[in-house]
Amino acid sequence: MRILITGGAGFLGNELVARLAKNRSNEIFILDSFLHGSSMVRNLPKRKNVHNAVVGNVRNYYDIFRVIDRDKPDVVVHLAAHITRPESVDNFRACAETNYVGMANVLDACSVVKKKPSRIVFASCESAKKPVSHYGISKRACEDLLHLIAPLMGIDPVSLRLSEIYGLSKSHTSTSMVNFLVDTMLLGQDIALFNVNKERDFVHVSDAARAFELAIKYEGEEPLGRVDIGTGEGVAIKDLANQIKTTTKYQGDLVFRDWDLVRVVSSVADPSRAKDLLDFECETSFQEELGKMVKKRRKALK
Repeated sequence: MRILITGGAGFLGNELVARLAKNRSNEIFILDSFLHGSSMVRNLPKRKNVHNAVVGNVRNYYDIFRVIDRDKPDVVVHLAAHITRPESVDNFRACAETNYVGMANVLDACSVVKKKPSRIVFASCESAKKPVSHYGISKRACEDLLHLIAPLMGIDPVSLRLSEIYGLSKSHTSTSMVNFLVDTMLLGQDIALFNVNKERDFVHVSDAARAFELAIKYEGEEPLGRVDIGTGEGVAIKDLANQIKTTTKYQGDLVFRDWDLVRVVSSVADPSRAKDLLDFECETSFQEELGKMVKKRRKALK
């Protein structure tokens, strides 16, 4: 199978490329802006079926057109996105341009190439269900555009609504609350957290990559459509911070505050459709992985 991954050098993309490359029948193509440095190129898996990554930005129509036209993917996995905290109020224009315009460019390119992909798998998020931030709004708009336009071209649209992804990847571009708290506590820096009684669902990057692989290969009769990917178990930010504080042996004080300027809501996945259609469940133990993260990051930050 020929698979194009936009954002393939990023946090989730790197993990997904490595996973898909294990199947020698897959041919993997990557488009990435590499905005976070040349180390992203060096950290990509070195396998014969992973083709040289193309430097490009989904905000540029011709960047995405030329790789779809040249590489003729059977499936496009659209991971490229503006990286931001879901509750962030900054850079809303860049978020809209990268996320929504990026999706429009992917669809526009697919509409004119001779060999169209059979499926587009989009990395959406839990906050797209009932968006209360510009990030969630942009992701929901991408979903709606994908599921409106793709079927008109005979392309199967799939949106995986990801819970917050955490963990260690060869690409260090995660904006996860878990990754942020681990590094900040290990560095001994002060921490202030807001609206900490709201719950989040956390999915390990390896589980998220496995969900994408299953969606790429899916051959069931029922369309996948929009599918939640997560554990289905919410964790309050306050409890998460205290758990990481214990694991890291953080000596500082955690300051918890409410912030009325930013609306934050609880966001927990409903994993039932993922289980029914993809036979997918999260397998990674949070506590075990947290211990591994702390050990590795403590060494890396010295």
